[in-house]
Amino acid sequence: YTEKGNVFGLWFAIEDATKHNGCLWAIPGGHKLGLKSRFIHTEKNTSEFQVFDDSKYDLSSLAPLEVKKGSLIVLHGLLPHLSHANESQHSRQAYTLHLIDKSWLYPKDNWLQRPTLPLRGF
Repeated sequence: YTEKGNVFGLWFAIEDATKHNGCLWAIPGGHKLGLKSRFIHTEKNTSEFQVFDDSKYDLSSLAPLEVKKGSLIVLHGLLPHLSHANESQHSRQAYTLHLIDKSWLYPKDNWLQRPTLPLRGF
C-alpha cells in the first residue's frame, strides 16, 4: 500500500503452481474496484485489517492463475487475489517481490516494515 501511486507484486514460480497445490487466484478486472481494505502494522507488532469498504467481493468470478515453473505473475497492487490451501503432496515454492516508486509515500503503519531500505537509490 502506498498513499500515492501503486504497488506492483512480482510472483516468480520456482515450481509449477496448480489448483491442487495452492496456485494464486484473482478476480479479473478487480483492480478497478478500488481499495476495500489493507493490512496495517500495529504498535503491538502485529498486523490487522483497516477496512474502507466492507462489501464482499464476488468470489464466483475468481480465476486460477496456474503457471509452470519459471513463470512470472505481475500483480497490480489493487488486484484482489488469494491462494487456497495446498491439498497435494507437491510443494508450491515461489519468490515474491513488491515494487514501489521511491517518490511515493510509504506509510509508517504499512504492514510490511524494515528497519532500513537496503536497495534505496536504485
